[in-house]
Amino acid sequence: MKYYLVESNHTNPYINLGYEEWIFDQLKPDESLFYLWQNQHTVVIGRNQNAYKECKVKQLIKSNGKLARRSSGGGAVYHDLGNLNYTFILPNEIYNVHRQLEVIIDTLQKFDIKAEFVGRNDIEVDGAKVSGNAFEKKTTHHLHHGTLLYDVNLSDLSKYLNVSTIEMKSKGVESNRKRVANLIDFNPTLTLNDLKQQLKQSFENVYQTKLIPIDMSLKYCQVMIEKYRSEEWQRNAIFEFDAQLHHMFSWGEVQAFFKVIQGTVKNTKLISGSLNPDFIEILENTLQNIDYDGESFVVAVEGFSDDYKKMSMELINYLFGNY
Repeated sequence: MKYYLVESNHTNPYINLGYEEWIFDQLKPDESLFYLWQNQHTVVIGRNQNAYKECKVKQLIKSNGKLARRSSGGGAVYHDLGNLNYTFILPNEIYNVHRQLEVIIDTLQKFDIKAEFVGRNDIEVDGAKVSGNAFEKKTTHHLHHGTLLYDVNLSDLSKYLNVSTIEMKSKGVESNRKRVANLIDFNPTLTLNDLKQQLKQSFENVYQTKLIPIDMSLKYCQVMIEKYRSEEWQRNAIFEFDAQLHHMFSWGEVQAFFKVIQGTVKNTKLISGSLNPDFIEILENTLQNIDYDGESFVVAVEGFSDDYKKMSMELINYLFGNY
């Protein structure tokens, strides 16, 4: 068995994910890969997720971030250069999730970080998630990739990922948000380079082998990179969904229903016993044919009177978080 090592020097998610899938298809039955990579300012969603449900898409793009969809399942994650990603691609006969995770947990133990595998796909330290994992199977090989939160900007993580009580009905798989923490919270002396070097050492120890470094050649995988770059793949045709809320605001109880197609609100219906029915009617008519995101909703009500604007902002903040 040959065990190859690739360390990406790219921080573009479309390159990193495109290369990952391309080499997944290229490996021979007696070949394995350990792949280390990082993305800059990116939200990566699972293959079957609704981008608009999981991520503040417009806000992310406006801040020069990137939305990426991976080929595996699982939930949405935020990546910046404080996040280190790893990938195991192994032939089916030697693929073993617990053995692969042993590489990760052994690495963290070397830095006096006591980690454990929890549930289906998380690694936790003191009850906080420091790593999430996702999986994919093809004919001859399995892929297992995951994250290590080394020093991620946690305020950005919460800024771009949706944590909402709003009910959305669509085909998309929903993320399960947990409390997260960075590895440097548990060992402030840990460096990213130390982490990378120990991951490689732990892989060699667990598999009793020597990793063979190979170059990350991109000339053969441009078609795959363009696939990941395409809006069609990113949004993945999960363009249509229903969002609804039922909440008591300071101005009255309201039920709100939104039909969203390709990220745009095509129909809004507000039902309320508010003592100001004119406001309800005006708001309902205003929240039509606009992008389903907080910024667009705020712009839509900009011309309202101060009272109406204040009332509208209660609903918008409930839907999208504070603005």
